[in-house]
Amino acid sequence: MRLAPSASRVAALLPVLAFPARASAQTSGGGATTVTPSAADWGGSAALVAVVVLLLLVLGVGVKLYDAKRKREADALTVQARVSDALLRDFVTLPITAVATGSTWRRAPVVLTIRGKVPTAESRDAVMRLVSQELSRHHPAVRAEDRLVVDPLVGKERTATLSR
Repeated sequence: MRLAPSASRVAALLPVLAFPARASAQTSGGGATTVTPSAADWGGSAALVAVVVLLLLVLGVGVKLYDAKRKREADALTVQARVSDALLRDFVTLPITAVATGSTWRRAPVVLTIRGKVPTAESRDAVMRLVSQELSRHHPAVRAEDRLVVDPLVGKERTATLSR
């Protein structure tokens, strides 16, 4: 990645800006004067410590939020895998998928969307009954959403493909 010409000049000055040296005015007298620490020196140090503590605090909050998001996604994937396994076990011939989505915030429930095609309304009810049983057993806070489509040709396409 190329830096802009002004950015490279500023980058060259960063070490000088980061560690300023003490400077004092030249005097015409022959005696050397000693510099005494003043309240301004302590104020600068306190400001630096406050900025470092604030940055560490912001970094800690960011890590905590990222960890909460990661745990929430892992919970959603666990729900999706458990329900997908149950659907595959009982309705192996039907093209049905379960997709879990959840918000980053803990208060919003995970939504499990069931999508696919079923041949009859009874099989649709059976699929949703199985999903609700599986969710009530292991994940009662998860909400199931029905996106199944009744398509009478689904079963016929499968049997025509198998009979060839």
